[in-house]
Amino acid sequence: MSGPNNRLELKQSQRLALSPALQQSVGILALSGPSLEELMAEAAAENPFLVYTPYDWGGSDGAFRTSPYEVALQTVAARPSLGEHIAGQITLLGLPNEVAAAAKQLAYDLDENGFFTQGSESEIALEHGLPVATAIMAVRAIQGCEPSGVGAFNLTQCIKLQLSESGLSAQRVELVMAGLPYFIKDQTDMIGPALGLTAREAAEMTSLVRSLDPAPGRAFDEAEPVVRVPELLVTQTESSGLAVELINDSGPRLTLDEALVSARGEGLEAHLAQARALVSAVHFRGKTLLRIGKAVADAQAAYFTGRSKSLAPLTRSAIAERLELHKSTVGRTVGGKSLVWRGQVIEMDSLFPAALRSDGAEPTSSHAAQLEIARLVAAETAGSVLSDEAICTKLKHDGVDISRRTVAKYRKCLNIPSSSKRRRLLTQSAEQRRTR
Repeated sequence: MSGPNNRLELKQSQRLALSPALQQSVGILALSGPSLEELMAEAAAENPFLVYTPYDWGGSDGAFRTSPYEVALQTVAARPSLGEHIAGQITLLGLPNEVAAAAKQLAYDLDENGFFTQGSESEIALEHGLPVATAIMAVRAIQGCEPSGVGAFNLTQCIKLQLSESGLSAQRVELVMAGLPYFIKDQTDMIGPALGLTAREAAEMTSLVRSLDPAPGRAFDEAEPVVRVPELLVTQTESSGLAVELINDSGPRLTLDEALVSARGEGLEAHLAQARALVSAVHFRGKTLLRIGKAVADAQAAYFTGRSKSLAPLTRSAIAERLELHKSTVGRTVGGKSLVWRGQVIEMDSLFPAALRSDGAEPTSSHAAQLEIARLVAAETAGSVLSDEAICTKLKHDGVDISRRTVAKYRKCLNIPSSSKRRRLLTQSAEQRRTR
């Protein structure tokens, strides 16, 4: 048996590598507006050849201009607190005035987990000087609000409320509560037979229990949303076309100090090369953003001009092919960027809705499907509430190939409650109108 045969070989291969200047250009392309401003200011402070001119919001003519940041602050939706979120729902329930007032007051009594700090309705009534019957009705109203499980007095009740909202029968809810510790630990082989459940039913119960939220109020204790500062302005022309321009780009604000360039001495060539590369990269970013912005606005012109209520299906690949760019370039450019249209700040990422298969000649966008789901729900009555499966069936009947799971995902994106909760809210509202 011969030993290993070791030998040296020379191999020649080719691979693409980005130059430092191109790497910098790609990185700047992905920066948001505020990050770019910060980068230019820091670079000008470190490199003597760069001159950075911050935008003059007062204007050389003395006229005040609104900054993109202020536009974003004025148009971004403020995140409501848990109390505000629940109080808004209470207003829509049509409760008696004294119960509604009590429920709105108690909505601000919930802790960060969404639980009452008191131990019972009697303690709530005593603390707030309410009749016990009013306190009970107010607590029940809060427990019927979103997010599911809110308004409980303890974790066990929170879980029970969420199980009831999931559509389980009262008998099944009691079964799950009886074996809750086993379902949490996925010990279905022990608790399933004891409760008379099949292996599949026990597995479904385990999956359901693990999907529940033990602290439903925590979602309202998150950090404030990031404010997107718009960089593009879209306007409608007199000929019903669209014009796209860069906001606050009346002139280059990062330039070279020509006097210093002319008088440069030895040893400064590297600084000058870095300065020129950065100025070129910033110019390329603005030029590319404007090109892509115009292409996207043109692709969604029917939506912007009101000829269509929904966005058309659009992919980054389609824009890249149209402009002869790489798909990743389009992705970096639109990521984290936004535009202004009629005073509304719109994230550019949202202008690329997915395409759903359709029986018609033109594919349906995910945005159009969401609008149709919202329309179907808005037309519901207490006796005609549609399940996700029923909505799916109706959309398929209209030629939209969509799954029940996708309907549920879009419904949650639209902040539409489950069918069981909508049915209860509509029933309560109808009963309140009859008793008035």
